[in-house]
Amino acid sequence: MFKNVFVPYKGYWSSPFSKWQGSFQNENAVDLAAATAKKFFELRGYQPQYFDGIVFGSTIPQREWFYDAPNFATQIGNPDISGPRIAQACATSTVSMNYAAGCIELGSHNSVLVATTDRTSNCANLIWPNPNGPGGRPYFESWMLDSFAWDPCADTSPVQTAENVAKEHGFTREQSDALAVNRYNKYLNALANDREFQKRYMIPVEIKISKKKSIVVEADEGITPCTTEGLASLKTQPGCILTFGAQTHPADGNAGMVVTTREKAREFSADSSVEIQVLSYGYARTKKAHMPAAPTPAAIMAMERAGIKVADLAAVKTHNPFSVNDLAMAKLLGVDDKIFNNYGSSIVFGHPQGSTTMRLLVELIEELVIIGGGYGLLAGCAAGDTGAALIVKVN
Repeated sequence: MFKNVFVPYKGYWSSPFSKWQGSFQNENAVDLAAATAKKFFELRGYQPQYFDGIVFGSTIPQREWFYDAPNFATQIGNPDISGPRIAQACATSTVSMNYAAGCIELGSHNSVLVATTDRTSNCANLIWPNPNGPGGRPYFESWMLDSFAWDPCADTSPVQTAENVAKEHGFTREQSDALAVNRYNKYLNALANDREFQKRYMIPVEIKISKKKSIVVEADEGITPCTTEGLASLKTQPGCILTFGAQTHPADGNAGMVVTTREKAREFSADSSVEIQVLSYGYARTKKAHMPAAPTPAAIMAMERAGIKVADLAAVKTHNPFSVNDLAMAKLLGVDDKIFNNYGSSIVFGHPQGSTTMRLLVELIEELVIIGGGYGLLAGCAAGDTGAALIVKVN
């Protein structure tokens, strides 16, 4: 699908992900992403003028959101460029990468910075005009909380879509709990040797507490330890298998990636012997109220477009808001757990929506580099029973 789209080695970053209402709760996500991107430039020796366009992935309104993409470009030091805002809930980063890849493949741009960010904490609370309300009383909407509670496409809550997939495939509470523990233990591998893996890409974030005081957030905040005994003590709704321990949590953070040509990738790379190519994109919309099943057909499309099969994959990363996501993909695609969500996934470190799959993609690339290269699959679900996927290759 793509033949001319590349990523420089180390041409990407992620901030730590901070728990809901944690250290990032009062930070404008656009401003925080710009500050982190500038630190990324300094670390890699990049100049803002390297880029002739940006793709800005964000789903939750911030103050002055009307100007978010050009404002971000101005803050990072290149006021001559801009680009679109992409928003598709938790698939935002994947869709943003597809847009940027298209720009490079078609030749409309030479180097695009894909920047993604969101703050789920202290989300926007909207007042909508409602002339038919009693006395013209407006309609109130909490951007995050109401969306988490009800999917108008599915006519149910997101968590119920996961229960629907579990019921369809006969997954049990024991399978769900075991998957959650497995993913937590894999995240612990990213913390080994003083967070050696995460330090390959993660940029600390400075937060000003007052005019005279600031803190530096170097690692993920709000990670809940997950054990078999702990999960066993949690309750579920009657007839359901999912506990809170088998679900992700809202978080705040940002991540980004440089998308460019082969020549520019070599120029920007921290090691020109490592080549990272974006090969294909896949998308899907599964049947009503079965959101966690959507990543699988999206992944199949991406693999078909890349001309590969599951057996060709060296690593797989998924946005898994529910344990059921990975249970379904393992069953339907036969993904070997040895290559599946190593070093963590969003069920553990949370999802800021806009930057969720970007961090997963960054980790996927780093894992492929560690093991000596190969094909990698990124896939995840999103609101409205949708899914999106990417195939990358590291040589």
